[in-house]
Amino acid sequence: MIKLERLLSNTPIPILGNLKFYQPNLQQIVDMGEEMYWSMIKIWCLDRKDMIAEETDKTRQLTDLDIWKAFVFNSPDMQVRFIGSVDCFLHTKVEFLPTVNTIIIGEDDSTVVVDEAFYSVMRDICSALSSLGEEKKEEQYRETENMSEREKEMIRKMKAREEKLNAAKNNKKVDNRLAKQIVSLVAIGEYTFDEVYAMTLIQMVYLLKKYTAIQQYVLYTGLSPYMDSKKSKPIEHWLDA
Repeated sequence: MIKLERLLSNTPIPILGNLKFYQPNLQQIVDMGEEMYWSMIKIWCLDRKDMIAEETDKTRQLTDLDIWKAFVFNSPDMQVRFIGSVDCFLHTKVEFLPTVNTIIIGEDDSTVVVDEAFYSVMRDICSALSSLGEEKKEEQYRETENMSEREKEMIRKMKAREEKLNAAKNNKKVDNRLAKQIVSLVAIGEYTFDEVYAMTLIQMVYLLKKYTAIQQYVLYTGLSPYMDSKKSKPIEHWLDA
C-alpha cells in the first residue's frame, strides 16, 4: 500500500521500468474538468461487481486483471478514458492489442505490458487518490450533548461570526466543491491563488484537514475552562490529528 507521505510529494512516483506516475496540479484538474479527472482515476480501481453483472463458473476462473482488460476492450468509451488516463498520469501513449489480450503502455525504451504487477501498482495509487473524493465535510463547530448551555451559546456565536465573515469575502455563492476548497485554503492558509493552483489535490485536501484540526484544538482549549472535566473528552492535539 502506498504511503501518504509519498503521495504528498510533488515528485513523480516510479511504477515499472522508466514509467512514472505524475499527479496533475489543481490548475490542470480544473482545465480538464473535475468529473473527467475522477473518471480517469477510477478506471484503475473498478471492482469486479462494477464490470460483470453476475459471477459465473467461467468468470470465477478469471483474475481481476482479466476481467478489467475484457471490460476495457469491450467498451470504446472506456478505451477513450483509458487513453486520457495514461496521457494524464503517465505522460505516454497506449496501444491496445485485443487479439492477444494485451495492453502496451509507453514508447521506445519505456514500453511496459500491463500485467499483474503494473496493474496492482496503478490500482494502489489510484485507489488511495480516489478515497479523497469520498471524504465528507467535517463540521468545525459542533455541539454535543455533554456541553453546557454556555458552551453551546459560544459555539453558536462562533458559527454566526464565521458565516458573516464568509458572506463578506464572497460576493456570490460558489456551488462547486473544488472551488470552495481552493478559496478556503487561500483564506485560511494565507496562500495566493497561484500557489494553491500549483498544488496537487491531495496536498490541498490534507492542508485543509490540518487547518480544521488546529481550529478545533484552539476552540477546545479556549472552552476547556468552562467544560465539565468528567463529561468532556480531551481533544487530540492537532499535531497528531
